[in-house]
Amino acid sequence: MKLNGSVCLPISKSESNRVLMIAAYGGFSLETENGELSEAHDTVLLKALLKQTSLRTTPNVSGHSAEEIVVDCEDAGTASRFLMTYLACLPGTWVLKGTSRMQQRPMAPLIETLRQLGADIKCLDAEGKLPVKIKGTRILGGRVEIDASKSSQFVSSLLLAAPTWEKGLRLRLKEGAVSLPYVDMTVSTMRHFGAVVERHDSEIVVLPGAYQSKKYMVSADWSAASYWYEMAALSEDCDLMLEGLKLDPLQGDSEVVELYQSFGVQTSCEPRGVHLTKTTVPLPEKPLELDFSMKPDLFPAVFVTCVALHCPAVFRGIQNLALKESDRASVLITELSKIYSFKYTINHNEIIIDSSILVNQNNFHNRIVFRTFDDHRVAMALSGLSLVLGSVIIDRPEVVSKSYPTFWDEMSNIL
Repeated sequence: MKLNGSVCLPISKSESNRVLMIAAYGGFSLETENGELSEAHDTVLLKALLKQTSLRTTPNVSGHSAEEIVVDCEDAGTASRFLMTYLACLPGTWVLKGTSRMQQRPMAPLIETLRQLGADIKCLDAEGKLPVKIKGTRILGGRVEIDASKSSQFVSSLLLAAPTWEKGLRLRLKEGAVSLPYVDMTVSTMRHFGAVVERHDSEIVVLPGAYQSKKYMVSADWSAASYWYEMAALSEDCDLMLEGLKLDPLQGDSEVVELYQSFGVQTSCEPRGVHLTKTTVPLPEKPLELDFSMKPDLFPAVFVTCVALHCPAVFRGIQNLALKESDRASVLITELSKIYSFKYTINHNEIIIDSSILVNQNNFHNRIVFRTFDDHRVAMALSGLSLVLGSVIIDRPEVVSKSYPTFWDEMSNIL
């Protein structure tokens, strides 16, 4: 199938979430250069919850809100982790909760580090998990270390608050920290708003000082671009413009450009955005060696691409995929096995796939339903198979609203 036309990418929810938190800590209204923030559900929810907390902080004589206020983060991992620190500093008594899936996702390293800094946090069910009761208090900051092997969001949560603390923060990352490009995004965004932050390998120092109100240009989302790169790789021919997208060193997922050269996808930067074309390339003689420890959101698109193109590959740095909205590696193997026969081995940190075979294409593709397991990235990655099969059926397609609400509209415009 040929792929041509242009698509609009969503504004980066990662950047949007960070500037929302900075504006909340700085106590100013946020202005963006293009007047936009992400319309992803996660960002819309975070904005609403910040507004909710700002309207419910009237203290009583003891300095705390007179009532216990429930803050429901639903299935938003970033919001839950960013708000954990925010509420720990905010006068009041708060119950932070989420969906059943969010209650399974890790929070313990952030909770433990905040407690070391003086936060009053009580786990209401399982220790180290949501829901929690938080009594907001004055946090002074200081020197602590944190285990960021499960999520870099723990680190960003602390850093965003640190300029407001009297002693600032000297934070040491324990060995095995993942997704560090997102930490660097946090540091760069904080600096834009006047924070003094330095990162030296595994140590980050934040000096105390107020954030300054400034306009900010939120970029288009490179994580969302990965699904169009996947479709470009699976197409017979491609002439696709990703409107508004620019090479952005803040977003580590821009590494998708280099990754997809192995599949014949060529990238050129133009005034309108990023232009994708397709050339025919032979499969690599040896399995591709791929490490996703610093770019986990690219895994779904790349994994589906390799299976669909019968490309052997070794996927490393996948140990935390089970902690996302779904157990992404297992889910994709299960769903792809409905139409592909492929050999694989999987362990805690690695998947190895041999070449795959598409089986019974004509009989299957009109009646096989791909389950999404309520995971937006699984839904978008599996949709790319329409370039191979002609059409696919996706269960609960609305889950894409978490990060890319217009995805299906954009897809229908170019296919």
